[in-house]
Amino acid sequence: MTADDQPPPLPKLAVIAREAGVSVATVSKALNGRSDVSAQTRRLVAEVLERRGYPRQRLKPAKGSMVDVMLQGLDSPYALAILGGVEDAAWRLGVDLVVSAVVGRTKNGQPPPAWLDRISARDSAGVLLVRTSPTATQRAWLADQGIPSVIVDPRRKPPPGVSVVVSANLAGARTATEHLIGLGHERIAIVTGRPGVPCAAERVAGYRQAMAAAGLPVEPGWEVCGYFQNDSALRATRAMLAALPDPPSAVFACSDAMAVGVYQAIGEHGLRVPDDVSVIGFDDSWAAAHLTPGLTTVRQPWPELGAAALAALLSGETPARTELPTTLVHRASTAPPATL
Repeated sequence: MTADDQPPPLPKLAVIAREAGVSVATVSKALNGRSDVSAQTRRLVAEVLERRGYPRQRLKPAKGSMVDVMLQGLDSPYALAILGGVEDAAWRLGVDLVVSAVVGRTKNGQPPPAWLDRISARDSAGVLLVRTSPTATQRAWLADQGIPSVIVDPRRKPPPGVSVVVSANLAGARTATEHLIGLGHERIAIVTGRPGVPCAAERVAGYRQAMAAAGLPVEPGWEVCGYFQNDSALRATRAMLAALPDPPSAVFACSDAMAVGVYQAIGEHGLRVPDDVSVIGFDDSWAAAHLTPGLTTVRQPWPELGAAALAALLSGETPARTELPTTLVHRASTAPPATL
């Protein structure tokens, strides 16, 4: 390391203490990673150091102020959006993160066994699992060690007592279906997600509730499975349109990725969105605003899920279920049916 690479000299502790509104002793403890300094105080000290050009990494993490984040994979924009929310909240709270990915390490999409050894060695304050779930053995070990955990957007139904943070999937799906009904649609089909995934089941339930409340039947052939994938949704929608003598006037795709496949199938069938068939999605992904026409969809609060999960983890309470509201985003893919 050359002289030019050296970090700037540390401002006097008294200057940092005055600007942070704490004592010199507290600043010293924060700089040396003492565990008897609150996350809020560490954040204040870190902000003063940052304003004065002092590298953030020079503020040592307190023992027990590190949180492990395990993601199903790093190729999902949704998981990365959740991670972004976790990171922003961690910076505000003065907490350090260790991020790992499951993909390629296990065949069942669950954290590998050696993961627990690393958590123990790091003295983690807790564990956030994004779209992945620990095994029963791993849950028992975490409980025995007194290490709290929270699952964000679980891919499997969590067992009783496991803390989860989720979007309001059922309410969001009901809102999506009610939007179509409010436009005058009665023949509303649904392209569902992967069976066994909790959010997929909740979105189907929301659709059915809205249809029942409006006194509308769900006809045979109106529910098809797209497995949360573009190509699967394309094939399922193709088959549905080919089999039905009278196509639906609207389709609720339970993810934006599947809505892309729905668009393609509708076009192949000689129909147009929304002139012949309205389409609504779920997620408000990047694709939603860039499809033609723009996709009406339900926004999931991805960053907010991550921030809420970290807050729940550090609160020491880890509530069984935290549900954040979704929002309808109206674009050009939905309109009154052509017969109106």
